[in-house]
Amino acid sequence: MKKILLIILVLVIANCKKNEKNYKFTSKINTSEIDTNDDKKVDTKGFYFEEPNFIRLVFNEMDSNLDGFSDLFIWVGSHTAPKKDSQMRDVVKVHEEIDDDFDGKIDQIKWLLPNEFIALVQKDRDKDGYFETTEYFNFKKTSVRTEIDTDFNGRADIFYWSVRAEIDDDSDGIPEYVTLAPTLLILEDRITKFKSSTVEEKVKMLEFKKLNPQDSWLLNPSLIPPDQKAIIGSGM
Repeated sequence: MKKILLIILVLVIANCKKNEKNYKFTSKINTSEIDTNDDKKVDTKGFYFEEPNFIRLVFNEMDSNLDGFSDLFIWVGSHTAPKKDSQMRDVVKVHEEIDDDFDGKIDQIKWLLPNEFIALVQKDRDKDGYFETTEYFNFKKTSVRTEIDTDFNGRADIFYWSVRAEIDDDSDGIPEYVTLAPTLLILEDRITKFKSSTVEEKVKMLEFKKLNPQDSWLLNPSLIPPDQKAIIGSGM
């Protein structure tokens, strides 16, 4: 759906093209408004620069649920090898901000690579304005690692893979504990209990083992199975 709207916007802008010198300092960004469902209300707005031979789209804003409020913001770049005689440079999405539940607050920030590979997604799960959760993706566009900053110090302290979790309990950047489980749901439940326990209670939790730094997947990415490796590193 998002790709279709971008294509529509590109075609409309291309039809409005003028022949002007590009990138004059303090140049005004042009806009194009579109009603994609013919209800006589604008639901998509594009912001673009004009070059002598091309139109360069830089930002796109959408009202995807048609309630009159923007809920999807897309920053885009341009393909470095445009098609010959094309009036519009091919769009490459690089960043998205999404209001998933349409409450007027951004819940998810997505960073993309060429060909719409997802590098990472940041999430504000508790609606406090702090994006404490970061998901990292592989080239199959599958989330393979999740990091959570539970103490809000700007550094993750919990690290999930599909069947493994590592915990940095003292926030020194080195995980001290590891737990294994057959599902992510079980891992999350264990971590919740661990984080709410006292030091004495943590010692008695047999499902958690002390982790030698040399055995940490976070600190030694070469230990991670190929299907669990993300495109980029831990972000620490």
